[in-house]
Amino acid sequence: MPSLSHWIGQYLLAALTMFGLLAAIDLMRGDSLAATWLPTLAWSALAAAFFIGARWRQASRGAACALCKDEQA
Repeated sequence: MPSLSHWIGQYLLAALTMFGLLAAIDLMRGDSLAATWLPTLAWSALAAAFFIGARWRQASRGAACALCKDEQA
């Protein structure tokens, strides 16, 4: 199973990517970044936590993804 630093890096990557996407959507809608950065940060942090939590659970149970199975064959 990957180390804690791996999971922290994965979380930060997911959270920053989601923050960028959500902020871009808010800006395209015409909202100001000053008004939406806090809710955007909260949603991206929460979504990244769920995403990385699911990946950690899969890894701890030893479940391989379908893509990994194809690469090993």
